[in-house]
Amino acid sequence: MTPYIKEQLEIFISNLVQAAKAMLLYSPEHRVTSGHAASALGSMNLILAAEDTLKIIRIGGELFVSGIPLEKNPHVERLNQQMSEYAIGHISLMRGAGSADILLLMRIVAGKESSKLKSTPHLIFGAVELDDARTAPGEVSQPIPSYSAIPGELMARVASDFESCTAREHFDLQAVMALVAGFITSFRGEANPLLALVPLREMDEYTFTHSLDVCILNIAQGMSLGFEGQLLHDIGIAAMLHDVGKQFVPPEVLNKPGELTDDEWLEMRRHTVHGAHYLLNTPGMPRIAVMSAFEHHMKYDMTGYPSVPKGWQTNLCSQITMVSDCFDALRTRRVYKDSMDFEKAAGIMLKIAGTGLNPALTLNFIKVLRKMGEQ
Repeated sequence: MTPYIKEQLEIFISNLVQAAKAMLLYSPEHRVTSGHAASALGSMNLILAAEDTLKIIRIGGELFVSGIPLEKNPHVERLNQQMSEYAIGHISLMRGAGSADILLLMRIVAGKESSKLKSTPHLIFGAVELDDARTAPGEVSQPIPSYSAIPGELMARVASDFESCTAREHFDLQAVMALVAGFITSFRGEANPLLALVPLREMDEYTFTHSLDVCILNIAQGMSLGFEGQLLHDIGIAAMLHDVGKQFVPPEVLNKPGELTDDEWLEMRRHTVHGAHYLLNTPGMPRIAVMSAFEHHMKYDMTGYPSVPKGWQTNLCSQITMVSDCFDALRTRRVYKDSMDFEKAAGIMLKIAGTGLNPALTLNFIKVLRKMGEQ
């Protein structure tokens, strides 16, 4: 976010909230109300002249724009409070939005809109309250002990979603749940989870196969830590979808063999916000999957990205995913590096334990893999 956009955003939110407060005393046509509304509209148009879409996202009780937390002030807090009140996870204003859209936002901030919000062609609302009433996945009749044993139809469904999620409204959560349940069923039958990783290391890394690896490693970690039932399944789902935001990164940036430029690196870093935003609007998505997509590059000492307010605490599932993600990144051949053997990868992970990775989880992870015969 440029300083100019940041300034216009502050003006937009300030005037939007002041217009909403004026609406509680005067009519929308009153000069005080209409004056603030016109100023809000003007700032919004200036932002949308530079950006196709203005997205204000609410995660963990904080508001973010372009992955950057908004500085708290009474106007931001009022908007945050009303987004929570109406269970809004994000507000997306698109180029072409006008006075009617500003009026709708004013009514929401003023608390005068009905609880059932309806998006407009240029103003989209996303839910913040995620449905936890999904059906708990049962144990599939056919265990999945390895990558090669994944049923072809199931593989096609999940792979298709990864390849085209940018054009899809929602991810096929049922297919992911079935995949995770298949791995868990097999591993509970004492199958070695690492057997599923072998063929993946022989392929060029891309988001789908990497996500399968991280899913398997998360399940192995979760089982070693004593997690069971829905929580164990959700830890696997979170891993499977942690990098879904990379599908929103231009391929020439994602697969660039050389060093990224500053602008390209900024684009790459945005995948955490894109992923969380996408999953946030998928019905039935576990909360920890949204948080893992958002937090998996924050690092244990919070020096990673995206930046968050002081005092932010990463979810345990996100920290588990960081460990699995780091290991697979070191062990998998990519377009810009060769794979690394287990001992070297473990050494690097132990070196960054306490800063980049949770030290207790890292030690447990290496112990579990050694017990399974990883070498």
